[in-house]
Amino acid sequence: MKHIKQIIFDADDTLWENNIYYIEASEAFFTLLSDYGFERQEVENAFDNLEANVVKEKGYGSHNFVFILDELYKQFNLRSNRPIDRKQYQSIVSRFTRHPKRKPRLFQGVENTLSKLNNNYILYILTKGDHEEQEGKIIRSGLHKLVNDYFVVEEKNDYTYENLIQQHRWNPDETCMVGNSPKSDINPALRNGMYAIHIPYENTWKLDDEPLLDRNGRLHRISKFTDLLDFFL
Repeated sequence: MKHIKQIIFDADDTLWENNIYYIEASEAFFTLLSDYGFERQEVENAFDNLEANVVKEKGYGSHNFVFILDELYKQFNLRSNRPIDRKQYQSIVSRFTRHPKRKPRLFQGVENTLSKLNNNYILYILTKGDHEEQEGKIIRSGLHKLVNDYFVVEEKNDYTYENLIQQHRWNPDETCMVGNSPKSDINPALRNGMYAIHIPYENTWKLDDEPLLDRNGRLHRISKFTDLLDFFL
């Protein structure tokens, strides 16, 4: 991969933990409603359906996740034989909303790996979601000091990568995307002629998952972030 000039990194669940906080909050919410007699599968299905619609209409971000929980709390509370404890619900939301405001918990070796790679490559971060929220996480992580630039976009799809390539005059043959999400990181990069490195993450968001493509042998897989040093150096 010595021909690569620029490396682009996904942020959430590639550089730092993110989806685990959404899983913890949703699991606590499902348990709360189960305690009030609702079938867990029914609650999960309602959550999945609403989440898909909200993401399509409103986009990504912690505020939209809280909106989903609020809507479901209201719906199930109206159907409950007894009022669902508001304090318990608010405690779940409160714990969750602390996460986006804190310094992200970097995966092991991320800072050291980026420090070494930026001696030989041009580095970027590409993330989707609410601009203020995502930019805040990048700044608090300190990783903005180790990359040449970062981009926060509403969606990461084929057009996003095509647009970046054209705007920055990157040669796709010299560009590599690194991430955990097949749908947002890997497949659209490959469809635009780039190379891609997939780092699997056990808690990848299900709406970000799909079968991996492999275009002309340009897909590579590693098990952890620090393996990038062996790959590029």
